[in-house]
Amino acid sequence: MLLLNYLNIRQLVRIMCKLLMIDDNPLEHLIMQRMVDNYNVFPNMAHSLEADMTISYLENNYTDSENLPNVIFLDLNMPKFNGWDFIKSFEKIYAKLKKPIDIYVISSSIDSLDVAMSEKYPFIKAFFSKPIAKSTLVGLHAIYNTAEGN
Repeated sequence: MLLLNYLNIRQLVRIMCKLLMIDDNPLEHLIMQRMVDNYNVFPNMAHSLEADMTISYLENNYTDSENLPNVIFLDLNMPKFNGWDFIKSFEKIYAKLKKPIDIYVISSSIDSLDVAMSEKYPFIKAFFSKPIAKSTLVGLHAIYNTAEGN
């Protein structure tokens, strides 16, 4: 299992991760990693408990396409630097990223205002409730696996 120690940035630099999950709850990471392992999808997954450290990493490495994720699963409800803070910061660097990164909001509550707000951002592809369904996870992997030619 690839579980970065609370997003050790140096470790993230050394791996190519296709999927990055950002959530402050370690249990959510464990559940997602088990799903990924059981369904044999997204073999290069990384985890972050801190959205602010993740946005700093992206800001500092936006030209390094090999070490940028293709997909981010983002929780909205996090202390200190929440999902909306991440999205607003990501919007500022999105255009200069060496490769596109798609964000999927994965939240435990489906607030219609959050869903409507997320539709305003072109890099947010969908809004899913937790836990993500097997068919959704497998379907997303098929999209990105085909896109990467893997």
